[in-house]
Amino acid sequence: MSPRTHRLEELRLGDLATFLAVRRAGSISGAARELGVTPSQVSKAIARIEAVLNVRLLSRGGRNAALSEPGLRILPHVEAAVARLLLVSRESESSVDQLKVAAPSYLLAAFMPVIEVALAPLQARGLELPPSLLRAFAAEDYFDVCLFAGGAHQFPPTWASVSVGRLRRGLFASPEVARRLGREPVSVEAVRAFPFVSPVYCADGQLLPGDDDCPLAPTQRIVGHRVLAIGQALELASRSEQLVFGPVIAARRYVAEGSLREIAVTGWDVVSTLTLACNVDRVLARVQTTVAAVVKRALGAMELEAEGSPALDRRSLSS
Repeated sequence: MSPRTHRLEELRLGDLATFLAVRRAGSISGAARELGVTPSQVSKAIARIEAVLNVRLLSRGGRNAALSEPGLRILPHVEAAVARLLLVSRESESSVDQLKVAAPSYLLAAFMPVIEVALAPLQARGLELPPSLLRAFAAEDYFDVCLFAGGAHQFPPTWASVSVGRLRRGLFASPEVARRLGREPVSVEAVRAFPFVSPVYCADGQLLPGDDDCPLAPTQRIVGHRVLAIGQALELASRSEQLVFGPVIAARRYVAEGSLREIAVTGWDVVSTLTLACNVDRVLARVQTTVAAVVKRALGAMELEAEGSPALDRRSLSS
């Protein structure tokens, strides 16, 4: 066994999950609040991973903790590893006091807090999975409920789906790139001059091109970095001269802090259905109804907030 292989055995699942929490929250303190631990514990977890892998994962500055270039490269591997390990660890769980919710990371970040409040004392547990794996694992009973953008085709017959709202997608760029694009709405030709952070997905160990629903097809644009998660794409776009097309709710933090701007493009208006799917053999009808209702309310609150209206209090969303 090589020294490097031996060191990899020192990686802890909890530390990797903490790294993902820092990426979601954008700061050490935010991750600590999400996990219910101290900022010192989060920092130590990151330091342990950095020591084992011999890389610096974060570019720390002020209150934020953005991922470094090595951190961005490692991120999709950590996400895939943690997702599969959690699937294995939860395969034998059969408690009726738990509801396992699977969704892409940006949807979990947006909706898990209100789901957890609404279902208490029932425990809601989130599992980050890309859309391609949601359908693949639905038949294996690894989770009970899932959220995703788009229709519910190719789900097992024991699953029922319902539309819980609409997700608007937009083009995002750093303030500097936005300035160079010029007066809005910008032309499609102006957009074509900049590279796009483009999606990929993992299938049987292979990274394959994904679809971000952008009106400008991949063959018609300059392809820049390729990433597995929209959070990683937004992080890259905020620190480079690349564009990213994706769900507006995923970019809320970046827009609020001013590191990204949504760019209006002539003729572009892309909206997709937000779908909730439930395994009807495992989830009570009242639980399905509650989850659908709170997700609808939360999405409505986000739309109001985006339009400049006051956001609803988190607890009021579950009432």
